[in-house]
Formats: sequence, structure tokens, C-alpha cells
Amino acid sequence: MLKTQVRTITVHTKRTFAIARSSDDAFGRVVFEIEEDGFVGRGEAAPSERYGQDAEGVAAALEDVEIPDPWDMETTLRRNAGLPPAAHGALDNALHDLAAKRLGVPVYRLLGLGKPEPVSAYTLGIADRETTVADAERLRGYPILKVKIGGWGDVETLRAVREVSDAELWVDANEAFSTDEAVELARELRGMVGMIEQPVPASAGPEALRAVTEAAHPVPVIADEGAVDARDVPKLAGCVSGVNVKLAKCGGIRGALEMVHTARAHGMKLMLGCMVETSLGIAAAAHVSGLFDFVDLDGAMLLADDPFAGPVYDKGHILLSDAPGLGVWPAEPQ
Repeated sequence: MLKTQVRTITVHTKRTFAIARSSDDAFGRVVFEIEEDGFVGRGEAAPSERYGQDAEGVAAALEDVEIPDPWDMETTLRRNAGLPPAAHGALDNALHDLAAKRLGVPVYRLLGLGKPEPVSAYTLGIADRETTVADAERLRGYPILKVKIGGWGDVETLRAVREVSDAELWVDANEAFSTDEAVELARELRGMVGMIEQPVPASAGPEALRAVTEAAHPVPVIADEGAVDARDVPKLAGCVSGVNVKLAKCGGIRGALEMVHTARAHGMKLMLGCMVETSLGIAAAAHVSGLFDFVDLDGAMLLADDPFAGPVYDKGHILLSDAPGLGVWPAEPQ
């Protein structure tokens, strides 16, 4: 007999996590479980206010999920296509976890992929210069640091980080700059950073991103908020270097693969990102990370109270468990 369970949890970051449009230290997440024949498949929903979703709404939507046959993922996902994307992602990831556990293989094997060995960026949220520089010094040995910026003062902080860190630097503006400002920013950052993420509002349209991409060349510019799912990719072709794929945005592993194939068909680069998520959500993304050029899966590394175990995090390196499924299980109570 098939049973499902929906649980809402709250996780906390080690310190307040600030980006250009918000600042939080607690995040509502939803865990969705499918149990059948003694196997349990789990998926995490990481809703974001940016996309009009919250934990309560996502949990309510998941209570109404219909699963006629958990082996038939395509039909099940189509039947539940009306779910909010974060909820759809939790369902999708739980189905993959369950099927792989039944087959006794990790999810990446189920998908016909080699074992991924992702190296993730570690994100520095917006803070005062002294704090950010101290964090960069503390994180020596991490190969990639992603610095959040929301104004020109943060660019000066980025310069200070560059002076104390040998890591590759990426910047993420989370839509903070106008087109003219972002073009100037791109010129300033050439030679200093290895990637620029979503410098202008998604509402500014592809042509705004094209102007920034041309100014930033050869530094790649990646669309995040402007690239929610595969339907957004074609209109961005030729305007950005690539797109940021997040399972919580696009509806899970299947949705991520759709974005991968669509972007590659248009000759675009791919970034794999995350929300602030537990190891359950991070592991689901990590299983497909071998398909990506840039990996930013530090969500669980930022947590003070990760309720799941399995993946090991070592200075940005994510070491997946060889256990069947997503290789994640509830952590022992502290």
C-alpha cells in the first residue's frame, strides 16, 4: 500500500543570510515522503517568496498529490503538473529516490550518469566589509567564493576580498542593478571575477542582459531569476552566456534535465544552483551536477541545523554517499 507524508520544517543558517532583496536566518522547508513496500522516497521543497510560494502553501498542495503508479514518473508528474514548482520538485525528487532505492542504485545511476564529484562555490552574503573579508580569510582553501552584491559599496568589498583570497570569485547581484549600472559593473569586474549572475531585474528582459553580456565579455553572464524553467531558455539564447538551473524553480530533476537539454541545444553554458536547502535538496541536485559548467550547491553548508545526513562537505567539495537513492537519511538528534 502506498502512503505519503508531508512535513513542514524550519532550518536556520549559521548567520543571517542577506542578498540584495532580503535578509533571513530561518527558512521554511517541506519534506515529502512516499512509502511503498518498505521503501521510503524523500524529496524537499524549498519555496521562495520571489516566486510567490511559501512553506504552508506548498505543504497544502502536496497533501493533494495523486500517485497512480510511482514507477511511472512521467504520468505521475504530468497528473500533478499544477503543483507549485517547489512542490513539484519535492514530488519529482521523492519519486527518483524511491525508484533508485528499489533498484538498489544511486539516483545518478538510475539516470544513466557517472558518479558526480561536484565542487561548489561557497556564498558570502551581503555584510560589512570587515565581516566579509574575515569570512574570505576563514574560507581559505575553498576554490570558489560567490559574493552577493546589491550596490557599489559591495563592489568595493569584493575588491577587498580579492586582495586576501586566491579563490575564483563569482558575483550574484540578484537583480539589484539597472541596465546602465549593470553595464558599468560588468566593465569594472572584467579581470576580477569568473562569472556574473543576474545583474538586472528579470523584468528588464533579454535585451538588457544582452547589453551586460557584451560589456562583460569574456566573463560569462548567467541568468537566474530570468530563467525559471525550460520555457524561458530559448528567448535568452544569444543574450546571456548561460542559465542557472535550480530544482526548486524548475520542478525537480526532470525539469532540470529539460533545462539542460534546451540550453545545450542553444549552445549555452549551465549553472546548477540552489536555495538555502537541507542535504536532502542539495543531494538531489548533486546527482545531476556532472552535466553543469558551474556548481553552486552550498545551501546545506550554510545551515546550523541540517536535519539530514549523507553528503559530506569538504571545503566546497561535495562527496555523495554510495547508498541507493539520493543517499540521504535523517540525521541523528544532537
